[in-house]
Amino acid sequence: MKRLLVIVVLLFVVCLSQGQTQSSKLKEESRNTGLGFHFGTISGNGFSYRKYYNKSGLQVTLGGFTSGSKEINNSIYGNYNGASIITITENGRKTKLSSAINYVRTLDTNQVGRFYIVAGGSLLSSFIRQYEIDYQMVDWTHYTLIKDHPERKKWDSDYAYYFGFGLGFDFNLGQNFHCTVELPLTVDEESEIKMYIPQVGIYYFFK
Repeated sequence: MKRLLVIVVLLFVVCLSQGQTQSSKLKEESRNTGLGFHFGTISGNGFSYRKYYNKSGLQVTLGGFTSGSKEINNSIYGNYNGASIITITENGRKTKLSSAINYVRTLDTNQVGRFYIVAGGSLLSSFIRQYEIDYQMVDWTHYTLIKDHPERKKWDSDYAYYFGFGLGFDFNLGQNFHCTVELPLTVDEESEIKMYIPQVGIYYFFK
């Protein structure tokens, strides 16, 4: 599956490089500021801003989403070694934020786009709303919520980071739209090296 993904990306690169040859190199280099979306390990996931400064460039990405239910299940069953009162921690809403900053170094430009080196890192932050709830045993068969015991709220957080470098190509699709395809060598927080996860982005470049 991983090899198939890489092959598909390479075929996509070849197909795009065969088209859009009508754009001039001068026109391509004049488009240096783009807004769009980027998805990847070191690029992060979300809204992205990319700015070229001659041979150098900078990319900043920021995104996030919230999932999970706002309502907590107040019924619980089980034995729990016969304890008369137990405290259960239940998860509520979960928020994930993705942020990244990447450096881009242009190696060459042509009628199709830019060939470049990309390097940088991303941070994935997760925040979970947790509730500590007290339950009491009923008839030695199950537990129910103790209504006069208020819920105790707290936050649980987790962080994951990725950094690395690799090669990429910025394709001019016409009408100021660009598509980027990158294949970075990535290292995560557990010092594991991955090189088979491609990154993609779509941008609108201003004239």
